[in-house]
Amino acid sequence: MKKILYLIFVSILLITQFYSTAFAQNIQTSVFKLAEPKYGKTKVPVQLNLPSKGDAPYPVIIAQHGSGRDGLKFVGGKGQTDVYSTRLITKANKRGYAVITLDAFYRKDINGNKRKQPWAFLYARTIRDSLSNRPQLDEKNVFYTGFSYGGRMVLSELYRKSNIKRWKALAASEPDCNTFPAPRKVSVPLLILKGGESHYPPEPCQIMSSLYKKVGSKFELKIFPKSNHYFSHNGRSSKGPAFNGCSKNPIIIYSKDNMKTVNGKKVGAKYISEECFTNKAGAGKGREDLDDAIESVLDFFDRYRK
Repeated sequence: MKKILYLIFVSILLITQFYSTAFAQNIQTSVFKLAEPKYGKTKVPVQLNLPSKGDAPYPVIIAQHGSGRDGLKFVGGKGQTDVYSTRLITKANKRGYAVITLDAFYRKDINGNKRKQPWAFLYARTIRDSLSNRPQLDEKNVFYTGFSYGGRMVLSELYRKSNIKRWKALAASEPDCNTFPAPRKVSVPLLILKGGESHYPPEPCQIMSSLYKKVGSKFELKIFPKSNHYFSHNGRSSKGPAFNGCSKNPIIIYSKDNMKTVNGKKVGAKYISEECFTNKAGAGKGREDLDDAIESVLDFFDRYRK
């Protein structure tokens, strides 16, 4: 009996050591000091999830959480992401991608105030540009995606004409498109995913995508007709901050001093602040279409992966 108990104990110990080793090899966490204009240089927790199969160097997806961090907590207790990035990690790892998630809100007193959200695309860009120091990651195959606020951060890369070329492809899930830079031919492919019943209506993204495609950009828009903002079928209205007040007449930004609505009205920052921010949010998180949305993102990335 003692021998049997001893063998069971040794087996459990070996299994624990195996999974601990695998866990340590496949998941790596760090806290970096990264900079952007609103908060200066601050601590940003980052987690890297490597695939368990395939050969390095791995293509990389950098994934940005939305306004709510309701998903995976990072190993070590510092940092958290959202459900979108959490599910993306599992699915992307199975396809051989390494996934980097970052907590842009860590130790920032945001409390739902969208005006206080950092410009996290600058965090993502810094992380991307540092990958040359990681030989197991393919710095020439780096993709960027995000949900909601994270999707807005992906679209923010359109404002940077030269730096955007270092991304292989971009995918914005449920962003707002109520303001966007003047259409031009963009060399990097972009996918936008929208819920047809979202409190961030798809119309502005349809307008934006159409204008960019007219000048030769590889933009694609996929709409999930029954989905709300959370790719759910149980959507309903709720009260909460949202940047969706100018959805019927989105604003094209030519420069910080030259902004016009799609119908040609010249506006300024005050107009955007007063007209585009509302208290008309949405609720309902059944997430029936979320997995399909993520698979659509990965299928899109696969087309441009080398």
